[in-house]
Amino acid sequence: MERIVIISSGLAGAKTAARIKRQAPSAEVNLLVPIEVEEGSKEGIFGKCNPMAHVSSVLLDAKQISVLPMASMELDFENKTVHASSPQGCIPIRYTKLIMEIDAAPRLPRAIRGAQNVIPWPLEQAGLVDEWLESYDPKTAVVYGGAHAMSLIDPLLKAGVSVTWARSECSEFDPEFWHIVSNKVEAGAEGKVRVVPMTETAVMPELNAEGDVRALACGSEVVEGDVFFWADTPRAVHPIVAEQGVDLDPSGFIAVNEDFSCGLEDVYLFGSAVAAKRAEVTGKSNAPFEASSVGSLITHGRVLSSVALEQPVTWNGSCASSRYQAADCAAFRTGLTQKEAVEAGYEPEFVIFNATPVLAGINAKAVVKLVCDKASGIVLGAQACGALDAGWIDGVAAGTAVALASNMTVQTLSCVDMVAGGMMLNKAASMLSNKLEERIFGITPDELIASREAGAKFFVLDLRDQIAWRAGHIEDAYNIPFTQLKKRLQDEVPRFTPLVIVSHDSDIPYSIACYLYGLGATSLYVLDGGMELWPYDLVVG
Repeated sequence: MERIVIISSGLAGAKTAARIKRQAPSAEVNLLVPIEVEEGSKEGIFGKCNPMAHVSSVLLDAKQISVLPMASMELDFENKTVHASSPQGCIPIRYTKLIMEIDAAPRLPRAIRGAQNVIPWPLEQAGLVDEWLESYDPKTAVVYGGAHAMSLIDPLLKAGVSVTWARSECSEFDPEFWHIVSNKVEAGAEGKVRVVPMTETAVMPELNAEGDVRALACGSEVVEGDVFFWADTPRAVHPIVAEQGVDLDPSGFIAVNEDFSCGLEDVYLFGSAVAAKRAEVTGKSNAPFEASSVGSLITHGRVLSSVALEQPVTWNGSCASSRYQAADCAAFRTGLTQKEAVEAGYEPEFVIFNATPVLAGINAKAVVKLVCDKASGIVLGAQACGALDAGWIDGVAAGTAVALASNMTVQTLSCVDMVAGGMMLNKAASMLSNKLEERIFGITPDELIASREAGAKFFVLDLRDQIAWRAGHIEDAYNIPFTQLKKRLQDEVPRFTPLVIVSHDSDIPYSIACYLYGLGATSLYVLDGGMELWPYDLVVG
């Protein structure tokens, strides 16, 4: 008889087991769940932070699925047997197919592994943190890490702990976009969170006489606290990585094939420690990436249930959707970042702008970045961040995922009928389409400054009103308010000098650039992100 064994601690594994049993009632389906996850506290602030990750034994029992809590296990891949240690003793379970969910875990530096006041994050049994905080009663907490650290901020604030975010570099977002995300978190916290960038040099922990961490030092920055959460980029930390045939990708995740097989016979892996690829685009390779959201893992489980039952399945690969939130800021990335696109062999083009929806009642305080392949125009990924109540951000994520799954071009995406968040995706795709057709070029603040220092001549045209202009503008920029442009264009704007068009964001400048292109102008540039994303000093007055 077919016996499919699933080892999982979360909802994705439970849903996979239920789906297999529903489609193949005669198959024996066993779900093995670690005891600490099954019995862990779910009542505290941290225990409740991700209720979708908990397995419902009652629900699974009702679906005639055998659920076995286990304290430990040994895997015998040669004999296709799992030796599970449970309250009933050691139970050998033979399988015809084995599905394992493997979660990524942070690797603590050797110097702090013995410290009692350092908590690695993410922690599978999150409820333990509530018990630890109650007994330790810290007043100040330092959270070190990138996007994974964001999930710690709100629970700590609710627990009455003062938070310092020692912000590290983050591969989930492109560098300039990661800077925007962290700024929005600090602004949304309204003074309750201190953000300290720690990206210049290696971070060095300073220990006290008891061997606990007293502070983290990075260059001239030193942050002190009672307790330290280490939420640096997680890696695959699991005994299976030592098995022959199981390989790690350069990012430290377990590499799997398109059907989630890992090099061991009849063994399939998914989870946040597994690197899944999206379907190839124009013959290029794809950078593998972590799928950390519960929704992504459930999707992987749905594919695995068909694979386990040898049923046909349409699988275009992972869209690498990850969503993070903290202090009234939500941020997501879907698909490849610009850096990952370069590493995968693409020549990426991108557009970044402050989104300004025209629909009434929509919170528009958000930034969107869309990346495509310059040669084919195919969408490669998107990043966005904004306020938590800007619900249309999730519409951008969903629209991007559909575009990725269908290998859609930005030209097509700009014409797809969408509402709310989809409209922002239309706008970004339209801007990017113009870039690809070389009607209009984008220029980043770094590129503008570097080009000027190299001797390039630009006429920087600032379209903001005079109040915004006097509050701060780029050196040597020329101000013509948007409402006066048509009257003053012929006399005040040079015809043969490359033109950089600037406003609060990128929206109006792209419209003006298209208008000027229609009049026969060439060498038109738009400042990516506009003045609201300009990171350098300004001339006031």
